[in-house]
Amino acid sequence: MHAWRTWSTEHRVLAAALGGFVAVHVSSLLGFWLGGFGLTRLDYNTANGIVLLPHGTPTQQFVVGALSHYIDGVVFAVLFALGLSPLLPLPGTRLGNIVKALTFATVLALLSIFVTAPFVFGPARGVHDALGGLHAGPNYIVSVLIFHWMYGLHLGVIYNPFDAPRAKPASRLPQEQPSDPF
Repeated sequence: MHAWRTWSTEHRVLAAALGGFVAVHVSSLLGFWLGGFGLTRLDYNTANGIVLLPHGTPTQQFVVGALSHYIDGVVFAVLFALGLSPLLPLPGTRLGNIVKALTFATVLALLSIFVTAPFVFGPARGVHDALGGLHAGPNYIVSVLIFHWMYGLHLGVIYNPFDAPRAKPASRLPQEQPSDPF
């Protein structure tokens, strides 16, 4: 585990991209299975495809939507790693990094419920309801939360760097300038 965390620390963008790819893949698979557990089946691949290719065939919509969804998962992971994770007041421990990623995933879930569901996916399906994410019912909300928490869990396990080294404060004493031999 130490070797992975060292690699993740030295290659933050690559580790975040890998974490985002694995996380979006696992959560996308889970989204299909949620319907079998009495929750709402989530197919963000097709939903994105309907938005991007409203007149495409179902296969075209699924493939283009999947590419879009996976790219989103990787981009959000890199943004998390470079922007948000360093700002969260949690230590760079294994558990701290997972909690940071789960926090980020919760924000993504809330954005999904309150922004993309009513203002992107709803209109693409002919539904114009500003509270569409809430009106879809508790099973939908639980499904979205579980989906995004699975994303956050996998992101936090894979993107698991040590804390960035703290910069030492600059000395207040004037620095001696090296003499120029010429």
